[in-house]
Formats: sequence, structure tokens, C-alpha cells
Amino acid sequence: MGGSSENSQYSGTGRDSSLAGGMAAIVTMEASEHGSTLEIIPTARPVDPRTLPPADPFLQQFHPQLRAFRFTIVQQPIRARMCGSSDKDWRPLSPPAVIKLELFDMNGNRVIENTFMQHLVVHTTLWNESKEEELTVVELPHNTNSKRISAAAKSRKRGVTQFGQLTLEPGLEIENNLLGDASATSWVVEDEHGERGCFFVFPNLSIRLEGRYRLRFLLIKLPSMTDPQPTMVPKCLGTVFSEAFDVYSIKTFPGMIESTPLSRALAQQGLKIPIRNTQENN
Repeated sequence: MGGSSENSQYSGTGRDSSLAGGMAAIVTMEASEHGSTLEIIPTARPVDPRTLPPADPFLQQFHPQLRAFRFTIVQQPIRARMCGSSDKDWRPLSPPAVIKLELFDMNGNRVIENTFMQHLVVHTTLWNESKEEELTVVELPHNTNSKRISAAAKSRKRGVTQFGQLTLEPGLEIENNLLGDASATSWVVEDEHGERGCFFVFPNLSIRLEGRYRLRFLLIKLPSMTDPQPTMVPKCLGTVFSEAFDVYSIKTFPGMIESTPLSRALAQQGLKIPIRNTQENN
């Protein structure tokens, strides 16, 4: 389990500095001086502490027994149909992306620490397959409607974030290519195996232009007055890219994928995930 893969990242690896309930049984450890407690997940197998990174000083602000975290995409999006610009024509990625955060104590136990987890969010942006160009927002010809947007994909110039600055060329306008809720808060619930964990779910992401893409996920700690050392500045803790997936035109779309056991388990616990029993060809 040592090191990081493309779809998984441990704490302390490639971290940016800053940016301007389940039913499983638990065992509660001692409280820290800040009043937080660690809950060992007894159904989760511990890992060998030697495979974990060194103790993370940032995590130890919340509890001295916290050692590391792992940030993993546990459900990859596979495909979607290109959507229109109206709310009624959104076509969500199938299956929805699901991210899992695992916390480890000094002995390698997987634990829950609510003081830390409740102030986490994951934000996503859209990139090309090579991870070299962001396509969350693109330049398109004026008056491009949903019927012509497939052809307009050949005219797109480059991607920019919503915070970026861009000088438009004549005849072009900025359009959102990624639609839906791009940020997700944490949920401490059970997976399809009944194991308690911290999850982030993206159930309604849609994409306007056909093509092959990846999603980039940023794990962000929001500031809180209850933090041991409040700074009131969000902190980016890590990033991971999804595997590449396809967005199809209306005529070539092979249909939605049947809901996965993980999606069903999360939906049964109150997360708003569309559930499909069979493939639907749209």
C-alpha cells in the first residue's frame, strides 16, 4: 500500500500549500486535548504502519494519534451523453464519481475523526485525457446551441477556470463545459460491504461537448473557528485524476450504466444518487 497511484494519494505527497450515518460498530479512543476523538473502524483491516508515510504534522493538530490519510477514487465515471445548456437537458456521468478519504492512526488502524472530516470538501474540474489542458470552461462560437455544439467542439480554443482571465477572440464566447455541482461535502456512511467510511459523491456532473476527458479532484480543508490553529484560509491537501472517460453524441451514446452496488448503498443512506435498474438508451 505504499506510495500513491494516479487515482489515489496519501497525505504529504504533492500537497499544495493553501488556497486565497453508518451503522457499523465503532471503538472510541481517548480524546485529544482539543476534545476530538478517534473512532477505530473494527470492520476495516489495519495496514502495516511501515507502509504509511511519516506522521503528518497538519493531521496531528486535530489528534496526536493521527498519522496519515489516503484520498482515493473508489468509483470511476465511465461515460455520458453530451448535454444541452438547459437544466432539463443535463445528462449525468455514469456511474457517478465517488471519492473516499481514509484516515490512519499511528498503528495503521483506519479511523474516523469528525472534527477534521466535517470541514472537508472535494472540488472537481474537467481536463483533457493527457491532463495537459483544463476544459471546465471553453471558448465557443457565438449562438452555439445544443444541437450544434458537437460540431462546435472542433472550434474550441482552450480551457480556463472560473477564476482565470481570458481575452476573447472576435466571434467567441465563454461557455461552461462542465455543468452540475462541482463541489461535494463529506458523508460518513457505509459502503456496499457495510464498512463505515468518509465519502464524497458527484451525482449530477454533465458535460456539453463530446470527447474524451478526465476529472481532477482537489481535497480542500475549509477553515473553522474550532481548528486547533485557526487561519481562516482554505488549504488544499491533495489532488487526484480520474481515469479517462468518454462523452458521446446523441446518436452514438450506448446508454447509461446500471447503478453499481456502491451507488445503491449510498443512496439507501440518504445521498441523492439517481438509481437505474437497467441500461437506458437515450
